[in-house]
Amino acid sequence: MNVATQQYPLKIKAAATGLSRVILDSLLPRHCLMCGVGSGAENLCEPCSGELPRVGHCCLQCSLPLSHPADRFCGQCLSRPPPWDFANSALVYEYPVSQMVCRFKFGRSLACGQVLSRELIRAVRQHCACLPDCILPVPLHRLRLFSRTFNQAEVLARQAGKALKIPVYGSVLRRRRRTRAHSGLDAASRKKNIRGAFACSLPDGKRAFFKHVALVDDVMTTGATLAECSRTLKKAGARKVSVWITARTLEPHQLS
Repeated sequence: MNVATQQYPLKIKAAATGLSRVILDSLLPRHCLMCGVGSGAENLCEPCSGELPRVGHCCLQCSLPLSHPADRFCGQCLSRPPPWDFANSALVYEYPVSQMVCRFKFGRSLACGQVLSRELIRAVRQHCACLPDCILPVPLHRLRLFSRTFNQAEVLARQAGKALKIPVYGSVLRRRRRTRAHSGLDAASRKKNIRGAFACSLPDGKRAFFKHVALVDDVMTTGATLAECSRTLKKAGARKVSVWITARTLEPHQLS
């Protein structure tokens, strides 16, 4: 059986999926998640999509938006670089992004998740010249996963992996102890809370796939969780860790 013959069933499946999507959109037309008007085959109408606060010029190390075009790194990363090597974020964590993240994470809104994953994929394609060997989602503790029913970071990671044709490993990095929620904690408390919370087990025979790893999470505030994950991965043998974030919070002085 030649390659063309092997790919034929996949092409039929893709065509059938596309056709079913067109039929479903015609029977049940979508409405914009933000303003409610008809949005065709998308979850956001064109005006609302155009107004999303996308990250522009930013720090190469932590993806914090920068005001001066000549700057490549923020002051914090120049003085104390994080343990990862590169960061890429798609959106600024402010309205309506903050609302979509909460609806996705706590309200199980898959439509919001689709918007966020597409923005993440767009940002990666636009800003990442060197793609990783594999993608890892930031894990939830099993008890939190049970109560929430899904890991929003893994949903984003798998959507990105599918679009970019990069393997995703959901169980390589795991959270070995339950930690307090970070909301309401300052940077120092978050760092202490998350210290030693992760473990990593690289599968035998596949260590070559973990030379360059991309960590995916929905939001980065202080970066404490991503930093602890990065340290854990590098101790396990990863040479380079990139961080892909859907939404990046601003520093207090940047808030309007």
